[in-house]
Amino acid sequence: MTDTEARTARLTWVKDADPRWDADRERVFATVPEGVFRAEARTPGERLSSDWWRVVDGERVVGYGWLDDVWGDAEILLAVEEPARGTGAGEFALARLEDEAAARGLNYVVNVVRDTHPDRATVTEWFLAHGFTRTEDGAMWKRVGDRTRGIGQHQDGRPGTGKAELPDEAHRARYAAARERAAARPYADDAPAGGSDLGPGHEESGGYVDPENHRF
Repeated sequence: MTDTEARTARLTWVKDADPRWDADRERVFATVPEGVFRAEARTPGERLSSDWWRVVDGERVVGYGWLDDVWGDAEILLAVEEPARGTGAGEFALARLEDEAAARGLNYVVNVVRDTHPDRATVTEWFLAHGFTRTEDGAMWKRVGDRTRGIGQHQDGRPGTGKAELPDEAHRARYAAARERAAARPYADDAPAGGSDLGPGHEESGGYVDPENHRF
Protein backbone atom coordinates (compact mmCIF):
# COMPACT_ATOMS: atom_id res chain seq x y z
CA MET A 1 0.00 0.00 0.00
CA THR A 2 1.37 3.42 -0.98
CA ASP A 3 1.51 6.36 1.42
CA THR A 4 -1.39 8.01 -0.43
CA GLU A 5 -3.49 4.84 -0.21
CA ALA A 6 -2.74 4.55 3.49
CA ARG A 7 -3.78 8.16 4.10
CA THR A 8 -6.94 7.79 2.01
CA ALA A 9 -7.88 4.62 3.91
CA ARG A 10 -8.09 6.71 7.09
CA LEU A 11 -10.60 9.14 5.61
CA THR A 12 -14.32 9.00 6.35
CA TRP A 13 -17.24 10.60 4.51
CA VAL A 14 -19.75 12.13 6.91
CA LYS A 15 -23.10 13.66 5.86
CA ASP A 16 -24.06 16.99 7.45
CA ALA A 17 -27.68 16.61 8.53
CA ASP A 18 -28.01 20.36 9.21
CA PRO A 19 -25.15 22.16 7.40
CA ARG A 20 -24.20 25.47 8.96
CA TRP A 21 -21.20 27.78 8.84
CA ASP A 22 -18.89 26.73 11.65
CA ALA A 23 -15.28 26.88 12.81
CA ASP A 24 -14.21 23.88 10.70
CA ARG A 25 -15.59 25.43 7.51
CA GLU A 26 -14.01 28.74 8.38
CA ARG A 27 -10.64 27.02 8.80
CA VAL A 28 -10.84 24.94 5.62
CA PHE A 29 -12.16 27.65 3.30
CA ALA A 30 -9.70 30.21 4.71
CA THR A 31 -6.90 28.18 3.09
CA VAL A 32 -8.50 28.26 -0.38
CA PRO A 33 -6.80 30.91 -2.58
CA GLU A 34 -8.63 34.11 -3.42
CA GLY A 35 -10.54 33.90 -6.69
CA VAL A 36 -11.60 30.26 -6.36
CA PHE A 37 -14.95 31.15 -4.80
CA ARG A 38 -16.87 34.38 -4.57
CA ALA A 39 -15.88 36.19 -1.41
CA GLU A 40 -18.83 36.60 0.94
CA ALA A 41 -18.86 36.97 4.70
CA ARG A 42 -20.56 34.23 6.66
CA THR A 43 -22.05 34.29 10.13
CA PRO A 44 -21.36 31.48 12.61
CA GLY A 45 -24.38 29.19 12.66
CA GLU A 46 -25.68 30.42 9.29
CA ARG A 47 -27.56 27.68 7.46
CA LEU A 48 -26.04 26.55 4.15
CA SER A 49 -27.69 25.23 1.03
CA SER A 50 -28.15 21.80 -0.45
CA ASP A 51 -26.17 18.74 0.64
CA TRP A 52 -22.81 18.81 2.43
CA TRP A 53 -20.39 16.10 3.53
CA ARG A 54 -17.28 16.35 5.67
CA VAL A 55 -14.01 14.62 4.77
CA VAL A 56 -12.62 13.54 8.13
CA ASP A 57 -9.13 12.26 8.90
CA GLY A 58 -9.26 10.78 12.38
CA GLU A 59 -10.87 13.53 14.44
CA ARG A 60 -10.02 16.41 12.08
CA VAL A 61 -12.16 17.77 9.26
CA VAL A 62 -9.81 18.21 6.29
CA GLY A 63 -12.28 18.99 3.53
CA TYR A 64 -15.84 19.25 2.28
CA GLY A 65 -17.98 18.03 -0.59
CA TRP A 66 -21.12 19.86 -1.72
CA LEU A 67 -23.85 18.69 -4.10
CA ASP A 68 -26.91 20.42 -5.51
CA ASP A 69 -29.47 18.74 -7.77
CA VAL A 70 -30.18 20.75 -10.92
CA TRP A 71 -32.41 19.39 -13.71
CA GLY A 72 -31.32 15.81 -13.25
CA ASP A 73 -27.66 16.75 -12.77
CA ALA A 74 -25.51 17.29 -9.70
CA GLU A 75 -23.49 20.47 -9.41
CA ILE A 76 -20.57 19.67 -7.13
CA LEU A 77 -17.93 21.53 -5.16
CA LEU A 78 -14.84 20.30 -3.33
CA ALA A 79 -12.62 22.08 -0.84
CA VAL A 80 -9.62 20.60 0.99
CA GLU A 81 -7.55 22.46 3.54
CA GLU A 82 -4.01 23.35 2.48
CA PRO A 83 -2.10 20.81 4.67
CA ALA A 84 -4.20 17.93 3.26
CA ARG A 85 -3.74 18.78 -0.43
CA GLY A 86 -1.71 16.29 -2.40
CA THR A 87 -2.79 13.44 -0.12
CA GLY A 88 -5.63 12.08 -2.25
CA ALA A 89 -8.37 13.72 -0.16
CA GLY A 90 -9.75 15.48 -3.24
CA GLU A 91 -9.97 12.24 -5.20
CA PHE A 92 -11.67 10.64 -2.19
CA ALA A 93 -14.29 13.41 -2.08
CA LEU A 94 -14.83 13.42 -5.85
CA ALA A 95 -15.41 9.66 -5.97
CA ARG A 96 -17.99 9.86 -3.22
CA LEU A 97 -19.80 12.81 -4.75
CA GLU A 98 -20.05 10.82 -7.98
CA ASP A 99 -21.44 7.88 -6.03
CA GLU A 100 -23.96 10.12 -4.26
CA ALA A 101 -25.17 11.51 -7.61
CA ALA A 102 -25.37 8.06 -9.23
CA ALA A 103 -27.28 6.65 -6.25
CA ARG A 104 -29.92 9.34 -6.77
CA GLY A 105 -30.30 8.38 -10.42
CA LEU A 106 -28.82 11.68 -11.62
CA ASN A 107 -27.23 11.85 -15.04
CA TYR A 108 -24.14 14.04 -14.67
CA VAL A 109 -21.89 15.68 -12.13
CA VAL A 110 -20.90 19.23 -13.07
CA ASN A 111 -18.21 21.58 -11.77
CA VAL A 112 -17.69 25.13 -13.04
CA VAL A 113 -14.11 26.39 -12.85
CA ARG A 114 -14.34 30.16 -12.56
CA ASP A 115 -12.28 32.49 -14.75
CA THR A 116 -10.77 34.02 -11.62
CA HIS A 117 -9.37 30.71 -10.37
CA PRO A 118 -5.60 31.20 -9.91
CA ASP A 119 -4.87 27.65 -11.11
CA ARG A 120 -7.68 27.29 -13.61
CA ALA A 121 -5.64 25.34 -16.19
CA THR A 122 -4.38 22.89 -13.57
CA VAL A 123 -7.85 22.36 -12.13
CA THR A 124 -9.24 21.74 -15.60
CA GLU A 125 -6.53 19.17 -16.34
CA TRP A 126 -7.26 17.43 -13.03
CA PHE A 127 -10.94 17.05 -13.90
CA LEU A 128 -10.10 15.89 -17.43
CA ALA A 129 -7.81 13.24 -15.95
CA HIS A 130 -10.72 12.04 -13.82
CA GLY A 131 -13.09 11.47 -16.73
CA PHE A 132 -14.66 14.90 -17.17
CA THR A 133 -15.19 16.78 -20.42
CA ARG A 134 -15.11 20.57 -20.69
CA THR A 135 -17.61 22.77 -22.51
CA GLU A 136 -16.94 26.23 -23.93
CA ASP A 137 -18.30 27.99 -20.82
CA GLY A 138 -15.76 26.26 -18.58
CA ALA A 139 -18.17 23.74 -17.10
CA MET A 140 -16.72 20.28 -16.46
CA TRP A 141 -19.17 17.40 -17.03
CA LYS A 142 -19.05 13.70 -16.26
CA ARG A 143 -21.80 11.16 -16.80
CA VAL A 144 -22.39 8.95 -13.77
CA GLY A 145 -26.05 7.97 -13.96
CA ASP A 146 -26.00 5.13 -16.48
CA ARG A 147 -23.76 2.39 -15.14
CA THR A 148 -24.38 0.12 -18.13
CA ARG A 149 -22.25 2.35 -20.35
CA GLY A 150 -18.52 1.76 -20.66
CA ILE A 151 -17.41 5.35 -21.23
CA GLY A 152 -16.89 7.57 -18.24
CA GLN A 153 -18.72 5.17 -15.98
CA HIS A 154 -18.11 3.18 -12.82
CA GLN A 155 -15.52 0.45 -12.90
CA ASP A 156 -15.09 -2.08 -10.10
CA GLY A 157 -17.61 -0.22 -7.99
CA ARG A 158 -15.88 3.16 -8.24
CA PRO A 159 -16.34 6.05 -10.67
CA GLY A 160 -14.30 5.40 -13.81
CA THR A 161 -11.76 7.69 -15.40
CA GLY A 162 -12.84 7.21 -19.01
CA LYS A 163 -13.79 10.27 -21.05
CA ALA A 164 -17.25 11.57 -20.26
CA GLU A 165 -20.05 11.79 -22.80
CA LEU A 166 -21.26 15.40 -22.93
CA PRO A 167 -24.96 16.19 -22.51
CA ASP A 168 -26.66 17.69 -25.54
CA GLU A 169 -27.03 21.44 -25.98
CA ALA A 170 -30.65 21.53 -24.79
CA HIS A 171 -29.71 19.63 -21.64
CA ARG A 172 -26.87 22.05 -20.87
CA ALA A 173 -29.15 25.04 -21.52
CA ARG A 174 -31.70 23.77 -18.98
CA TYR A 175 -28.93 23.35 -16.43
CA ALA A 176 -27.59 26.87 -17.05
CA ALA A 177 -31.07 28.41 -16.80
CA ALA A 178 -31.80 26.60 -13.54
CA ARG A 179 -28.45 27.71 -12.14
CA GLU A 180 -29.12 31.35 -13.01
CA ARG A 181 -32.58 31.23 -11.41
CA ALA A 182 -31.15 29.74 -8.22
CA ALA A 183 -28.48 32.43 -8.01
CA ALA A 184 -31.09 35.18 -8.40
CA ARG A 185 -33.32 34.03 -5.56
CA PRO A 186 -33.05 35.80 -2.19
CA TYR A 187 -31.67 33.92 0.79
CA ALA A 188 -34.10 32.96 3.56
CA ASP A 189 -32.57 32.01 6.88
CA ASP A 190 -35.67 30.06 7.87
CA ALA A 191 -35.47 27.80 4.79
CA PRO A 192 -35.43 24.05 5.48
CA ALA A 193 -32.04 22.61 6.36
CA GLY A 194 -30.12 21.72 3.23
CA GLY A 195 -32.75 23.28 0.99
CA SER A 196 -31.98 26.97 0.52
CA ASP A 197 -31.12 28.41 -2.87
CA LEU A 198 -27.57 29.60 -2.27
CA GLY A 199 -24.44 27.52 -2.48
CA PRO A 200 -21.46 27.82 -0.16
CA GLY A 201 -20.73 31.53 0.00
CA HIS A 202 -23.23 31.96 -2.89
CA GLU A 203 -20.27 31.22 -5.07
CA GLU A 204 -19.91 29.49 -8.37
CA SER A 205 -18.46 26.07 -7.88
CA GLY A 206 -14.93 25.01 -8.72
CA GLY A 207 -12.65 23.35 -6.20
CA TYR A 208 -8.98 24.01 -5.56
CA VAL A 209 -6.29 21.75 -6.95
CA ASP A 210 -2.76 21.53 -5.64
CA PRO A 211 -0.64 21.99 -8.81
CA GLU A 212 1.71 19.24 -7.62
CA ASN A 213 0.35 15.89 -8.83
CA HIS A 214 -2.94 17.51 -9.88
CA ARG A 215 -4.59 16.67 -6.59
CA PHE A 216 -6.99 18.57 -4.42
